Amino acid sequence: MAEKQLGSSVKQRPSQCTRLLVAAIDFGTVYSGYAYSFKAEWPTVMTNKWSGGDLLSYKTPSALLLNPDQSFNSFGFDAEKKYSSLTEDGKDCRKYFFFQRFKMILKSSLEKRVHRKTQCIAENGESVDAMKVFTHCINHMRKHLLEDLENRTTAKITMDDIDFVLTVPAIWDDTAKMFMREAAVQAGIKSDQLLIALEPESASIYCQLMHLESTDNKRFFLAGKESGAKYMVLDLGGGTADITIHQLKENGTLGELVPASGGSWGGTCIDNAFHDFLTSLFGEKVMNIFQTDPEYLEDYFEFWQRFEVKKRTFETTQNDKNEQKEKYQPDKFVFQIPLAIGEIVAKQNNQNIKKIKIDAVINDVIRKSQYKNDLTCEQGKLCMKSTFFKKMFDPTVKFLINHLKKLYTEIGKDLKVILMVGGFSECSVIQEAVKEEFKGKCRVVVPNQAGLAVVKGAVYFGHQPDLITERVSRYTYGIQTWPAFNETKHDKSKQVVMEDGPRCKDVFFKFVAKGDKIKPGDKKSYIFKSLRPNAETLDCGVFISNEKNPKYVDDEGCAKLGTLNIPLDGVDRNVDIEESLIFGDTELHVTACNCTNKMEYKVTFDLLSENINFS
Repeated sequence: MAEKQLGSSVKQRPSQCTRLLVAAIDFGTVYSGYAYSFKAEWPTVMTNKWSGGDLLSYKTPSALLLNPDQSFNSFGFDAEKKYSSLTEDGKDCRKYFFFQRFKMILKSSLEKRVHRKTQCIAENGESVDAMKVFTHCINHMRKHLLEDLENRTTAKITMDDIDFVLTVPAIWDDTAKMFMREAAVQAGIKSDQLLIALEPESASIYCQLMHLESTDNKRFFLAGKESGAKYMVLDLGGGTADITIHQLKENGTLGELVPASGGSWGGTCIDNAFHDFLTSLFGEKVMNIFQTDPEYLEDYFEFWQRFEVKKRTFETTQNDKNEQKEKYQPDKFVFQIPLAIGEIVAKQNNQNIKKIKIDAVINDVIRKSQYKNDLTCEQGKLCMKSTFFKKMFDPTVKFLINHLKKLYTEIGKDLKVILMVGGFSECSVIQEAVKEEFKGKCRVVVPNQAGLAVVKGAVYFGHQPDLITERVSRYTYGIQTWPAFNETKHDKSKQVVMEDGPRCKDVFFKFVAKGDKIKPGDKKSYIFKSLRPNAETLDCGVFISNEKNPKYVDDEGCAKLGTLNIPLDGVDRNVDIEESLIFGDTELHVTACNCTNKMEYKVTFDLLSENINFS
């Protein structure tokens, strides 16, 4: 029943987009891209193909090159190519700013918050405002989208014709989301044309609706054979594992059951492990030259692009004709070793690079290493036992599986499906580890083009934003109050004598607690009065905490988001003030209303301020 509701009913209703089309930008740690669909045919999502030499990809590297004056030079494959060219030509490339894999600097914690002056470090060692770096990237993808639309359509499409959706990890806090919104606005996207979408929510929406895009996707329709079905969305990208648990409602919409969670268990962990292995094999000096020498930089970028493909396609299982999985171990993991590494090793050994044979040079290094029983070099390719390569996944797999097991225990045995999306979910090693752990417990589903589930789902979210009807608060939100002092409840150090008697200062008055379920537009309101009869303003300080039940606003894990100042001049200063926090969207809104004259005050807290400090 639920499948019919979420399929037929959603397809039949029109897009809620207020403009001609919805375009989504998926800004990833390693790769980025965009997708869009027109209002009239919203289930048909189009993506762009990026060219990187002999590689064609639906996404392009999240790499940015800035000129010496920090103006935009290039992005993606072009940035890698031009930066390589700059270094090869002997130009003073140190004056240029090259960035890659920098998204993770926005992963805030209570100890380290994102703010407007957060910095990105370029390859030349210089720092640049992260806001400028992200703005350049978003602006390029925005312009690239407009060019793509111009090439595909005869109609003249402008920015005013597009509703934008920008994806962010669900495990990011409000400051990081606000940072991305501000960067998008600075990149030329009007705030009222922009939605912020959570990556695993977007992926969840896509996998529920992708059968609308193609009949071939029907067999991947995962959960919700009945309403109330619970399923986990495991979004594995380059930098992070972003995990949410959703429940299918009777009306076909989706609700979040627990706060989003995850960690730094993305595909770059395997890249780091492989880099550490190469460093151990060839030496730190060789790898440093390979990474930084202008002569080899293009080879270096191509090396990691090809490793990304090999990493995802490394197989640990094989299909027979009945599509039943049989465990097997391929004899070898084979990977092309760049001639550049052989040349660097030869130079280090004072060999004539014109006469070297790469196999002989590499095999000589292998024979002298701790890996002599695991590796060979044949026809310029590094051949290693598959069991040896698979060990590089073990730490990441262990962290991920332990976290999933914990979530499964918390949710209970009625979890129906684990939905694996994101580029790293295409990796067979990760798939098999998850399937093995949850064998007999729940179904593990990996949709076609798992790496595009987020960006396509974000497009659907732009057309049908009310498909997410319930979220779970990741933090406790409240305000600072000064109630009458109670010796049995309050700390003596917090007592303050006021005109009307003793009061307790700094009490954290909760509006929403961590873990509470909230719906889009949920409004929590309470009535307050001014502490002092002669006050000219009522100051409403709004606070956040990582604890479920904070007692005081200066407890450990609490921070002040900002203050809403309500003018009292010219009115009864003993008037009731209704203070409200509006939840459920991907951002927080705060209002206060004078109950006598009905004047309403709103504030947008500067969540990016450097002055927000957690206790």
